[in-house]
Amino acid sequence: MIDVERLLILREVARHGSKAAAARSLRLAEPTVAHHLKALERRAGVPLTTRIGRVTRLTPAGQALLEHADAIAASLASAERALAQHADLSGGRLRIAAFTSFCAVALPSPLAQFARRYPGVDVGLVETETDDALALLAAGEVDLVIGFADDATPAPTDVQVRMLDSDEYLAVLPTGHAAARSRAVDIGALADDTWISGCPRCRAHLHELATQGGFAPQIAFQTEDYVTVQRLVAEGLGVALLPRMALAASPDVAGIVTVPTLPTSYREVFLALPRDASSAATAFASLLA
Repeated sequence: MIDVERLLILREVARHGSKAAAARSLRLAEPTVAHHLKALERRAGVPLTTRIGRVTRLTPAGQALLEHADAIAASLASAERALAQHADLSGGRLRIAAFTSFCAVALPSPLAQFARRYPGVDVGLVETETDDALALLAAGEVDLVIGFADDATPAPTDVQVRMLDSDEYLAVLPTGHAAARSRAVDIGALADDTWISGCPRCRAHLHELATQGGFAPQIAFQTEDYVTVQRLVAEGLGVALLPRMALAASPDVAGIVTVPTLPTSYREVFLALPRDASSAATAFASLLA
């Protein structure tokens, strides 16, 4: 492979007409410039420069190589500009993956604030469940993930993780349920009920909480749509466990009540970044914090 640094030194010699002038332009010693030119000529197998009086000129082989050196220099300059744009957030991209209720309740405002503050950054959002979002992060398809974790499904450890919030789970009961007027319901009191459950992480949390209550939940309905869960509960088809954020993201559904559980349980909302996070991802993470 031709050494790019030596190719750019040849370009400077061609521009300035001498090794000494090229050395001054590059802030190198003249012997260093001469050494690199000789090494480049050995690699090329033909002379690349010739001395005419006090001026150093390129040979035809050197001229042919110079065209490529100009193209490489232009490409490197473009790369430096792109990096600068990413560094100062006048350009670049930010792709976020977040779970549904956070997208609905907590994300729009900071996302709009970021877009106003950094209009040159191309911002995009993927709404998906936490496990799928983390897979996208690992594949480099998104720059930042907002997910949730609990004792049953902990936060990842192979990325930067920052905790954002604690989101309490509530029992969702039909208004005619025996515990509907309780200030709180012992989870064990729901052992004989039919359950409606959602995403894999929510189901894992339900199983964990039910185990503490001494039973295995009878899950008859599974849906990741929070409105559907509530409507099934309203029709008396079962009970459910939903986080406050999911309830806040849904329209009011008649025929249900929400009751805190005993023991109280939460999901922890977290932000995940790769260890080599981009400037845009880091800036958005700081804005959320």
